[in-house]
Amino acid sequence: MDETDVKILNELSKNSRIPISKIALKTGIPDSTISNRLKKLEKNNVIEQYTTILNPEAVGIQITAMIIIQTETENHENVEIELPKLEKVSQVYSISGEYDILIKVWAHTLDELNDIVTQIRTIDGIEELRELIVMERLKEEPLKVSMNDIE
Repeated sequence: MDETDVKILNELSKNSRIPISKIALKTGIPDSTISNRLKKLEKNNVIEQYTTILNPEAVGIQITAMIIIQTETENHENVEIELPKLEKVSQVYSISGEYDILIKVWAHTLDELNDIVTQIRTIDGIEELRELIVMERLKEEPLKVSMNDIE
């Protein structure tokens, strides 16, 4: 990757539907170069997918919660397999420290969040969990790269 790739990626991270011609106008990089670079970035799995970021409130989501989970050592793998299957769980991370897993959950209401937590508690291997309800999203954006990130 080089500075050209970084410029292209940062434009795409703002809007994955931006036409190549607009990226060219914004960056001064020729269309054909952008097209070739995108194919290479996709082939090398730098770009995993193109996606849409929804506005939670616009689709009726009122509650965002982070849940930290402590697992039973012997059933940790089961928890890692089962959590991603839950529809309202959007992100699952294995973490270090007192807790083993961090998940992000979306819910329409507190009652729905309570139902999700009840579902999570039924997974074999869940020892303890703590819910952290997000009061306000201060910053939430896609990954951006800079020349400092390139090896």
